[in-house]
Parts: sequence; C-alpha cells; structure tokens
Amino acid sequence: MAVMPKRPLVTLLSTALLALPMISAPSFADEFLCDATQVSTQELPQLDQSCPIGKGLWGKQKPKGQESQFWIQCGVYSKPLSLQKAKELYQHISTDVWLKQESKAYRCLIGPYQDFSVVKGELAKVQQLSDYKEAFVREIVKGAPVKQTKPAPKPVAKPKPKVESKYVPAPVKQATTVIPTVASTPAISSTRPVKDKIESEVAIRLTASINGLEYQVPYIMFSDDQFYMEHDLPWNRMSYEQAYKTCYRQGMRLATPIEWKALLDSKVMEKDKWPMHLPYWGSQKAGLFFSGKVNQLKGSSLLNVMCVK
Repeated sequence: MAVMPKRPLVTLLSTALLALPMISAPSFADEFLCDATQVSTQELPQLDQSCPIGKGLWGKQKPKGQESQFWIQCGVYSKPLSLQKAKELYQHISTDVWLKQESKAYRCLIGPYQDFSVVKGELAKVQQLSDYKEAFVREIVKGAPVKQTKPAPKPVAKPKPKVESKYVPAPVKQATTVIPTVASTPAISSTRPVKDKIESEVAIRLTASINGLEYQVPYIMFSDDQFYMEHDLPWNRMSYEQAYKTCYRQGMRLATPIEWKALLDSKVMEKDKWPMHLPYWGSQKAGLFFSGKVNQLKGSSLLNVMCVK
C-alpha cells in the first residue's frame, strides 16, 4: 500500500497562520484510496467515513493476510483529539495521527503501516504513554491468507493396562440451584477497575466480587457495534439478545434483581466510575436501573451489559 509522505508536526504548526479553508488530501495512493479532510492546521485530519480500518489483532495473534495494512487505534473520544495533545504521539511514531468520526465519537488512529513488525514496535512505544495504554493494532486483511504452521504432534503414550477395582462409587445426587440471600453489608473484594484483559475480541473493563459472586462489564471492540460515551470511554449498547450471548460466550450470565441490589448496596459503581447513564440488562429481559427500580422491557432496547458468575 503506497502512502503519502509523512507530514511532520512542525510543518503542520508552521502553517497555522495561513488560515487555510477546508482541504482534502488522500492518505493512500490510487491503489487504495482513502480521503481525509483537514479544516484547519490546528486540528488533526479526519479520515473519510468510507476509509476501512479493519479489525483488532489481540494478544499474540498474527496477521491474517500476506499483504495486509495496519492501523494503531489510540483511543475513542467524545470530542476530537487536539493537535496539541497529539504531540506526545508524534515523538514515538513514524507515520501520522488521524481521526475518524463515527456517530458522536471520534476514533484516534495512527498509520497506515505496511510492515507488521514496524507497527508492533511502535505500538509498544505508544502503550508506554499513560493516556494510550489501551492502544491496539487493527488489520485490513489483503492478499492470500497466511498459512499457520501447526506444531509437531506429541508422541502418544501407550495406554497402561487397566486394573480392576473393587471400589463402588456412591450414587450421585442431583444438583439443585440455590439463590444466596443478600447480606445487609456485602463482603466486597477486588472492586477496583482492572486492566483490560483481552480474550478474542472482548475486553473486561470493570470487575467486582460481592458475596462470592463475580461481576464483569465487558467491551466488544467491533467497529460496527453501537456505543455511547461516559467517563471519557466508549461503552457498548446492546439488545437483550446481544447481551445474553455476550455473557454466555464468557461463561457467564445476566444478573438477577437480587444480585443487582447487592451491587448497588456495595457502592462499587460510584467509587469505580461504572457507566450509569443507561440501565443494565438483567435476566428475563429485566431493565436494571441505578435508582434501584427493575422494569420489564422489550428486548430491542439498547442498554448496558454486565455479566455475573
């Protein structure tokens, strides 16, 4: 992918007095057109809505295409990241910083890159900055799929001869489900926000343990998911079906009204800045409100998601 020469930050600042009208310039060559506009030299350029940014590569995942391009996502903000704020990024990267508006939020992107080793090296530098610890790589898959080398099969040990046993197991009792009662003063541990633990494409933003029950607020980083901004972070808005499936895939479930009351009584949400502008989905399509009310809702409502186990 051919890319325009990088415009140094000094050049952008030196032309600030020209008061240019809105300009438009491609960030890619004709091979892969991706337009960007820049209203003034005091603002970062914004990528066109049609510009592809791919999907995230998490953990030790390798590129899926042999000719892929890459971005570093440096954040999602409720208002455009200022050029002044982007200065610290330019000290650690060899490309440019861009914005891409999506609904009422602005996605911060660094790139584009052609070399995966280069983007990984610069990602490590960006993540060392306190404001960009959650940065990650996105891949635009191009070219033939990369063949994944399989490890050599381990030698299979010969089975040992079976030994007859006279032990007779006791009959297994059928398990029953017990809903624990909520204590007046819940026992709370590990209530502080944890560092994003990324498994596949799900990041665990917040967690709390109350009376032996674990609560988690997941965040799915798909570019086409609906989200809203609170505490300067994006949070997923999901239908009941989406919330149910998200928790199920994590080996968890949606909370009951009793479990929701235990979380409210703990005051964890206020202390650790949980998203509270929207209610959460509970079991059986219950809407769990921060005021303590529990209302039966239609499954199509877009609410916060929280999982328990």
